[in-house]
This record gives sequence, C-alpha cells and structure tokens, in this order.
Amino acid sequence: QERTYNDIAQHLASGKYSSARDVVLALKPVYPEDREFQAAFAEKELRTSNSRNNKVVRYILFALERHLSSGQEFEFESARYSVEHILPEHPKDGWDHFDEAEQDRCVYQLGNITLLKNSVNRDLGNAAFTEKRPAYEQSEFAYSRKIAEDYDEWTVEKVQAQQNWMSRQAISIWKISQ
Repeated sequence: QERTYNDIAQHLASGKYSSARDVVLALKPVYPEDREFQAAFAEKELRTSNSRNNKVVRYILFALERHLSSGQEFEFESARYSVEHILPEHPKDGWDHFDEAEQDRCVYQLGNITLLKNSVNRDLGNAAFTEKRPAYEQSEFAYSRKIAEDYDEWTVEKVQAQQNWMSRQAISIWKISQ
C-alpha cells in the first residue's frame, strides 16, 4: 500500500494525475471490494493495549459516531474520551456467562468496544453489562446509546451481532465513489 500511495502522490505532484478518477483508478489494486471489506471488518479485532491499535480503534469509533450522529464532530485525540470495553479486559463479577475462551475471542473485537467520557469509563470499571447499560443510555455518544437501546444483555452472540452491524456501516463510511 505504501508504494501505491507514494506513486499516487508523485503522479499528483507531477501533474500526471489531474482528477479524482485518476487517483481512484490507481487505488484499485489496494482497494477491496465491498463484500471483501465487510467480511474482514466483521472479523476484525484490535488489541487496544497497543498504543497504535488504540488510536485505530478510536478513529474507527469516532468515524462511526460521526456517521450515526449526522456529522457531529468530537475531537478524536481528546483525552476526555476513552475506548470502553463492554466485556472488560479483566472481567470480574457479572461476566460468568463468558468462559475464558469466549472472553479471549470477544474482548478485543470491535463490536465489544464503544466510546465514553473518561470519568464515566473509570467509574464503570469492570462492572456487569446491566450496571453499564444506564451509563450508555445517558452517553453523549449516539453509538453508545444505540448499544444500550439494542441490547438488554451482552453475550458472545451480541458482540458478533454488533460487529456485523458495524461492518455494514463501515462499507458506507469508507467507500470511495467512482
């Protein structure tokens, strides 16, 4: 991808590419079809303990938030907000319905992560979903409110359902019109 992006930048600078269509055509080799992108997104997990991955997750969630809230902008880099693992990274009471293998499989899936204010996230800690849900309902983020509205429990199936929903949104968020 880096080579393709570099070539495109050079062609734009030299005037060889003079339209957006030229750039879109040049991106074809690294731009997946919608079906392929959606399938990959539906399986994506990112370990947010890694700083780079945490930024990628924030970017994805803030883009999804902008999409859901009809363009409302939040400062992506703001320290006021954090990523919230619905199923916590270190679950305690209230998460017995996830066995260890399910925890490992679900905790870093995109469908298990939302946005919250830092203070709210800190207060929730590793609480059960039934305790977290009211905070999601009151969240300033439409995406977190949607989770509270759509789910009254949090299970392996709900994590995957949420991720599938996200993947359908992703193909419209990151679509390049040709």
